[in-house]
Amino acid sequence: MRKDQRLKGKERFSQIFEGSRGWANSRLVLKALPNSSAETRFGLVTSRKVGGAVLRNTLRRRLREIVRVTPVKSGWDVVIIVRSGKTEPSFQELQDALHNLLRRAGLLEPLNPGL
Repeated sequence: MRKDQRLKGKERFSQIFEGSRGWANSRLVLKALPNSSAETRFGLVTSRKVGGAVLRNTLRRRLREIVRVTPVKSGWDVVIIVRSGKTEPSFQELQDALHNLLRRAGLLEPLNPGL
């Protein structure tokens, strides 16, 4: 995920938390709100309940990579919240969880639009 695709600012996070629809599964919570730009921006939230700093940073790095390679519809602000669990999720589990939420939210672009 490029730095210009990151959500910043307490005000925008608050707007998304208050005025958006949410989708959840056992690993992640996704909140999305349309924005006025042509790009989709992402914000990641990992609380201390998830684990120590090393685990939280690992999960953020994994999610940034997943977002970077995932085709997402443009014009949205998306906040991804990591839920605490008993075990550390693998890269594949995080990817499956995020793709599931993006599909349910209608934000996942088809992989082969021409077919």
